[in-house]
Amino acid sequence: MALSIKFIGASGIVTGSNYLVTAPSAKFLVDCGLYQGSYEASQKNYEPFPYDPKQIDFLILTHSHLDHCGLIPKLYRLGFRGKIYSTPATAELAEALLTDAAHIQEHGATRQDIETLFVTADVEGALKLFETHNYGEEFSAGDIKIRLQDAGHILGSAIAEIWVDGPPSSRQVGTTERAGKKIVFSGDLGNSPVPIMRDPTLISEADYVISESTYGDRLHEPPTSREKKLLAAIQHAQKKHAKLVIPSFALERSQDLLYTLNLLRDTNQMPNIPVILDSPLAIKVTDIYKKYTDLFDEDFQKYLKVDPDLFDFPGFRQTASTEESKALNTLEGAAVIIAGSGMADGGRVQHHLIHQLDNPDNQVLFVGFCTPGTLGRKLLDGATKVRVLDQVVTVQAAVRSLNAFSAHADQQGLINWLSGFTTNPTIFLTHGEDEAREMLAGKLTSQLKRTVILPKADQQVDLK
Repeated sequence: MALSIKFIGASGIVTGSNYLVTAPSAKFLVDCGLYQGSYEASQKNYEPFPYDPKQIDFLILTHSHLDHCGLIPKLYRLGFRGKIYSTPATAELAEALLTDAAHIQEHGATRQDIETLFVTADVEGALKLFETHNYGEEFSAGDIKIRLQDAGHILGSAIAEIWVDGPPSSRQVGTTERAGKKIVFSGDLGNSPVPIMRDPTLISEADYVISESTYGDRLHEPPTSREKKLLAAIQHAQKKHAKLVIPSFALERSQDLLYTLNLLRDTNQMPNIPVILDSPLAIKVTDIYKKYTDLFDEDFQKYLKVDPDLFDFPGFRQTASTEESKALNTLEGAAVIIAGSGMADGGRVQHHLIHQLDNPDNQVLFVGFCTPGTLGRKLLDGATKVRVLDQVVTVQAAVRSLNAFSAHADQQGLINWLSGFTTNPTIFLTHGEDEAREMLAGKLTSQLKRTVILPKADQQVDLK
């Protein structure tokens, strides 16, 4: 049986990551994620997998964002019973996010027009399949050798090094001679340098690299600008006695924001203004982050010696209950409200937008990528009226983005990571819209002289 990869999701789009690798000795998946964004994209979640889940030997999960793990319960529901390999932090975060997603599915199932992708029992079954490995630890899945390295994207995120029919031990020390083929999946690569996460691990050898390209067509603002612009937005809210609403992903972005706000408070730059985290899931994720502080970068470790809890500070509070969240709608005066979801396409932030968008003194600050078709993208594209929870809302609040908070590497970050390979691998660019992929491909071809392929959705490529 020839070695091949089928690019199922995240080809020409940034969600639905799912790769089928067929090797002589095994058939396995890398990631199995939800499609998110437009109605057309989300409908893909209900389509049959282009493979029999019962015939998949194992799955490698790069990290716990739902666009990478969100269809694992469906995979289990349809008969998958192989191992799921991940880091310990990814397994714990996946439990929190998938359990939350199942509750949403079960709630949605009360409407007759919505099909249930999976339920809590499917999540519980899938979680029993996890086998965790630390960064740098080599392990085997039959004849396949695997090693997970730090991707620097979110807590527990990993780059997957995979040796097919040629383990690392078969290489001669000091040479690039290898038996078989080595495939590297980047997963999502971190935005270096940013607080909390370490820089992505550089990999020197591979025959094939499957790399994300989310921001392959742009450069982020300098990291030093993020605190200044966030602080300016907070100062504006204080001056106008207004609200700063920050749609934020429960995983990583919320913790990054809390860490940054804490630093501003510790350095006496932060105005005396309430900061509210209105997301039960983000609260749970933050507690998990506190368990894995040993995985964070050197700056974080230094600050811990001065401030033992870098996700908490005076003036900060969390709203776990629905009643507490609703009470924020009548909150008077200035406040910073951080609420999910990051693309404003669901969650509690939609209720805040209904109440706050029509006030020209208010601000909405997006700190992450918004896919086409989402409410967040519509707002960022300048919509003057939007539909939120079946209500038409006039947009008068200032809407801005702050991409320096992105957890994804920008174009130069991607080039820097890919330039670390010394074996001139063939590069496949996925997890990016076509414009981003094409621009990054041009840079890699001209600057690094690499062979770059832009696979289409459901395209199978034989690896020679």
